Amino acid sequence: MTSPAYTTKSYDWGSVTPYSARLRSHELVARVRWFIQMRWIAVFMCAAGSVAAYLHILSTGLNPLYFAVITVFLVLTNLAYTIIARRLLGDENRHHSVQLLLLFQMGLDFLALSALAYACGTIETPLITLFMAHIILATLFFTRTVSLAVAGAAFLFAALPLMLEFGSIIPMVTIFKSNFKSEVLFDPKLSFTFVGGIGTTFLVCWYLVSEISASLKLREKQLEDAYEMLLRIDREKSQATLRATHELKAPFAAIKSYVYTLQDGYLGELPEKARNAITRIGDRCDRLTEKITDIIHLSNLRTVVLTDMAFSLVDVNQVLAEETREGALVGEHQGISVVLTSPMTTPAWVLGSRTQLSTMFSNLIRNAIQYSFDNGRVEVSLGATSKQICVSIRDHGIGIPEANLDKIFEEHFRSNNAVAHFTGGTGLGLPIVKEIARLHGATIQVESILGKGSVFTVCFEVKEEKIQERLS
Repeated sequence: MTSPAYTTKSYDWGSVTPYSARLRSHELVARVRWFIQMRWIAVFMCAAGSVAAYLHILSTGLNPLYFAVITVFLVLTNLAYTIIARRLLGDENRHHSVQLLLLFQMGLDFLALSALAYACGTIETPLITLFMAHIILATLFFTRTVSLAVAGAAFLFAALPLMLEFGSIIPMVTIFKSNFKSEVLFDPKLSFTFVGGIGTTFLVCWYLVSEISASLKLREKQLEDAYEMLLRIDREKSQATLRATHELKAPFAAIKSYVYTLQDGYLGELPEKARNAITRIGDRCDRLTEKITDIIHLSNLRTVVLTDMAFSLVDVNQVLAEETREGALVGEHQGISVVLTSPMTTPAWVLGSRTQLSTMFSNLIRNAIQYSFDNGRVEVSLGATSKQICVSIRDHGIGIPEANLDKIFEEHFRSNNAVAHFTGGTGLGLPIVKEIARLHGATIQVESILGKGSVFTVCFEVKEEKIQERLS
């Protein structure tokens, strides 16, 4: 007879990316790296142009010497950029230095582009348009004044070869067998028209892109302000929740103390019905106290998610062994055994909070115990690869209805079969697990067969470089 298949549901809430005012710095750093990478492509293309000119692959008057010199220039400058960038890019506080490096790169790029345009006949090829890429990027990462200065520098370097040729300061280079360029150079009106056209094109490009960039930056600022306001509202809401729940804990503790006083007979012997009522009051107080504690814990976790966390190295193997032992003690009352089926002999390191990971595993193990049948078994296992560490907690209990798999991590949700099997749950255990998983960038997969049991699998990404850095 074929056994029923597990219904599987995966949950990935993504790793936490705390808001940072230095997001633009990260973008700028990424752009500097991109600049360096793109320049190596330019080196390859210039080297290819030198070879093509030397072998006369193209029927033009290209001089391979020009391309060779530009190639060497780009290689040397890009090596220097790489060395400087390695020193600067690791420090997020050196935003100004990174901007200066980017401006310096643009300046030397203009020099190389100017020489390249001259080698390719200046107005005989469209290479001058390559200056526009730097103008566009300048509007994204600098103020409008600085980006205008970059556009002006681009115009000067683009027009410089043509003006020097017009003044006979450098020899005229033409790569095609035509009189087009000589006619332009010997006619002052045409020469200045070309130069004016270059300047106008660059200015229009700068203006249009700077207007678009200004609009985008304004929208970005509005989004940042709205995000800050949402963070403030969320903090205020969390603080209000914490205050309310803390204020509730004291009265419930007082009620519980009176319950103990009555149960222990300090105020005289109670009738059986009164004793039963007092017992129920005590049970309800315990349940409400547990729910208040979970609300406080959940609120604290959500507050933590909105801030930058300083994680440390945690051995999941050790934490799991401790929580399995604790779970085994809890399971004894129902005759449920809790076993760690695949302990590891070596540490399984993740970056995280030991306290929160203990809470997550404890909640999952206790859930497995609570929703297991009497004299059942809960199996805890740990597996690790070079990229992931996965923890699985399997029970052979009531299972989860397929229709409820999308709801189990919602606050206060409990399926009908869960309520019927165990009345004492708060409905906050799995939401707490969800918040801790999200905080650690972990994914959760749930497999369940109604009436047969469930498997919760939590997988952490292994960040080997950071782990080795902490261990060294």
